[in-house]
Amino acid sequence: MKKLFLVLCCFCIALSACSSFTNEPTDIGTLPEVTCVAVLATALPAGSEESFSATQKKSLIEGASYYDSVLATELGDRPEFKVLTEYQLDAILSNPWGGRLQQVRDLGKATGCEAVLEVTLSRYRERVGTEMSIETAASTAFSMDLIGVTRGVVLWSSSFDETQKALFDDIFSFGKARNRGFRWMSVQELSRDGLLSRLQEFPYFQEVNVD
Repeated sequence: MKKLFLVLCCFCIALSACSSFTNEPTDIGTLPEVTCVAVLATALPAGSEESFSATQKKSLIEGASYYDSVLATELGDRPEFKVLTEYQLDAILSNPWGGRLQQVRDLGKATGCEAVLEVTLSRYRERVGTEMSIETAASTAFSMDLIGVTRGVVLWSSSFDETQKALFDDIFSFGKARNRGFRWMSVQELSRDGLLSRLQEFPYFQEVNVD
């Protein structure tokens, strides 16, 4: 697990200069034809060993495991996606110092995919309270980057950053609140909602069923 954490941190550091944290999807240049996307195990932010408390890190690790389960459920049965587990990723990226481009190419070679999709989870906080009354709302934030294997550049990126608010605090969120049943969501529910909304925006496989 420590080896995988080091590999993912190195990969995140390499991507940080190219990724933007925004709630809107970003296309970078003309998108090439892609028939297969390797979906990486959910990563934690670079430097999270030092910048997060033990409790926050534990929550992030639990959240990453949940994110992986959602991605596996939604994409795992589709032949155009290759969903990689922690252990598969660890085996492919056996040399964390190989450089960003080499790592991406190794992933492409191992999976036969032209691009890789990385999800980086930076916040995962459970609500304190119940569906009807809370002290602290659930909160989560993540980014998604699609990286081309040939040149190692970011082809598309998006992100999600939400702490659930009461309807009277955000009068423009009536439709969202109605769809969520006018209740306080758990962090798993909020995370799944965010992941599925971003998959709907994914440029290559718009037919992905996220209902």
